[in-house]
Amino acid sequence: MSTAPGSGASVLRVRLLPLIAAFGTFVVLTAAAWGAADPRSPQQRHTVADMKLANALALRKADLVAGWKVDPRKAGSSRCAAEPNESKLVQTARVDPSFLWKDGVTTLGSEVDVYKTAAMAREDWDLSTLKLTSTCLIEVVDAGLAGHGRVTLDSATVLPAPGLAQRSLHYRLVITVHAAQTVKLVTDLIALAHGRVTVVLQALSVGSPLSAAGLSAVAAKLAGRLGGGSGIGA
Repeated sequence: MSTAPGSGASVLRVRLLPLIAAFGTFVVLTAAAWGAADPRSPQQRHTVADMKLANALALRKADLVAGWKVDPRKAGSSRCAAEPNESKLVQTARVDPSFLWKDGVTTLGSEVDVYKTAAMAREDWDLSTLKLTSTCLIEVVDAGLAGHGRVTLDSATVLPAPGLAQRSLHYRLVITVHAAQTVKLVTDLIALAHGRVTVVLQALSVGSPLSAAGLSAVAAKLAGRLGGGSGIGA
């Protein structure tokens, strides 16, 4: 099973790369993704043990087929007006490695969030609705366009959850960016949670989603680590 995307995206690199970079780091399952400086975000009290746990659970280059490389791009802090107030929650670890396909556009990454308690992780999970995800996606991409275009949401769908963890979900969002070029972007968010930990697999592609078999295979690897990890909590 392959996570290799199709061809045809490289033509978009020059004009869309700044926007793609911001969009490629789009993960909404935790409010911390919208900027740790935001007073609504969870408190960041990282511990050595939980950072070690988060890194052990995260996506690795070895999980992917040849052609992927570590994504060197770093998005700035993005904020969403619809973000709920999670300032009472405490995150004890957060890592978000991302990988870039050789076309320079397609991305695949993971975010691992560890909370102080399982109850906090569950509260964050319950707040992370498809509506919030869609609203914040449009806001972030629109901000990335900086007035040089507009974005429309084509669809926001809840797909069958993989059933690989205590809690799981699969969102797919499709948007069209109307700028110097008009392009359709597809993102899949597959979230797996157990106890204090939430792991989110995110994929961004142009035109069509990455293969279902490839995404399922990678999600299964992440779920296997999550299920066998120590210190995760009930």
